[in-house]
Amino acid sequence: HCFLKMSSPSSYSGPLVSPSSSSTMNSSGNVNGNGNGNGNGSVGYLSATILSVYDIPPKEDGTGGSPSPSYVSMSVLGKEVKTGPPSFKHKQMNNFKFMVEKSNTKNSVATSNTTSNTTSNTSNTSNNTSKNVLKLSAPLAVFYPTTATFRVVFEDRETLVARCRLSSTLQINQTQWLILNLYPETSYNNTNDNNDDNTTDTSTTGNNNKDAEHQPTLRIKLCLAGPYRTEIATITSLAQSWFTIMDSLTSATSSTYNSITNLLPHKLPPAKILLVPTVPIAAASVALLPVVLGVLTLGLPFFLPIIILTVAILLGTFGLGSAIYFSSPSGRTSASAILQPIYSTFCSTNSGQRLLYQTGPRPSPASLARTIMPTDIMGKLIVSLVIDFIGSSSYLLPIVGEGFDVAWAPIQTILLMALYDASMPSLKYISFMEEILPFTDVLPSGTLGWVKEYSPLLMEEGLKKVEDLRVVMRGEREAFSATGMGVGVGMGRRS
Repeated sequence: HCFLKMSSPSSYSGPLVSPSSSSTMNSSGNVNGNGNGNGNGSVGYLSATILSVYDIPPKEDGTGGSPSPSYVSMSVLGKEVKTGPPSFKHKQMNNFKFMVEKSNTKNSVATSNTTSNTTSNTSNTSNNTSKNVLKLSAPLAVFYPTTATFRVVFEDRETLVARCRLSSTLQINQTQWLILNLYPETSYNNTNDNNDDNTTDTSTTGNNNKDAEHQPTLRIKLCLAGPYRTEIATITSLAQSWFTIMDSLTSATSSTYNSITNLLPHKLPPAKILLVPTVPIAAASVALLPVVLGVLTLGLPFFLPIIILTVAILLGTFGLGSAIYFSSPSGRTSASAILQPIYSTFCSTNSGQRLLYQTGPRPSPASLARTIMPTDIMGKLIVSLVIDFIGSSSYLLPIVGEGFDVAWAPIQTILLMALYDASMPSLKYISFMEEILPFTDVLPSGTLGWVKEYSPLLMEEGLKKVEDLRVVMRGEREAFSATGMGVGVGMGRRS
């Protein structure tokens, strides 16, 4: 209610692009020419909704007037798209708001630069086009590492500029609300000629610093949208098909399931009756337990393969049952409560973005493992001990275990690369040879990497503790000596 509506034309048709020799843009903002990927499967879309411009400095001519922006532009990949003028101005402050104003189909088609290839999709896009929404499209791998430049242009004062590096600010397919600090274009370019990533002032909350109270800011909504990688899209499609089948089976068998879980327990005999056969069976089991344990201990080499096979069958049955349950609607609801935070955290990492979306080269297995590996000293020690235990467990089966080492060797190497590649690059070769060669699993590669990384720190801390203890002991000895001398002097005086 503090903003006054400004006079502006009913529809705005500004230039969408600036000429460039390296690439071209069609009327919908599509960049053609430079970039990787072909077809719609790799195209990304950058959408910026200009909300408002706050705390514009007064005119420099001494009149104290408040200049009004002519438009706000967004430049990416050498292309520029512009908004119309602001719709509202604050009654007392130099704040301007850009409102969503939908245009009708007739005006949109008349003011657009589209050619005769206008389709129904283009018409729908035109109907929903607002003068404060800026859109560009290009291959996602080209968009992701670039920097978007926003300019607030005036007729009677210097342009204000802000930049935003997309890869460090945005997550694919998630809208981010940003507050960008604006700077005069001349001083901004002189200060940041060699630094494109100077948008650390972006934030979703206000700035409480009094020195920055009147810093000009640009409020925007920014979203970079793009498709999944082909393999991720295939897995997602298969999962959706599987969930659809499970939903159909669940709805078809819901009556039977309710009968088993609700009606059948009421028809069973009381628990007191079941105690009659249970008590002698339990007594016999307790009496025979020492005998069974003794037989298993003496015949462990013979029974171990049978035990492992039984455990494998039980684990397989449990895994199959869990997969079926978590594929049902109720199971998916239970799993989402646990997996959703993990998925969100993984997607927020650079490796997660590169794995899921076509933002460039795929991440290495070590970089993916690094996103889930601990970084603290105790966490790394526990993981290293677990890795060494799994690697040495092949000795439980002297012959079959060596075949297990062939499968475990690359996995262990990747995990140790994620943990200690920065401090001990040669550890990955030691780990792989230790696992792949027979009868060398006794070497604890994980613990060796932990000792190499943290032993200097632990030694330094230990030496500091020893030195501190020496200082304390020296002080105690000096105090004791001074006390002894005082006692001796007092006794001499008395004598």
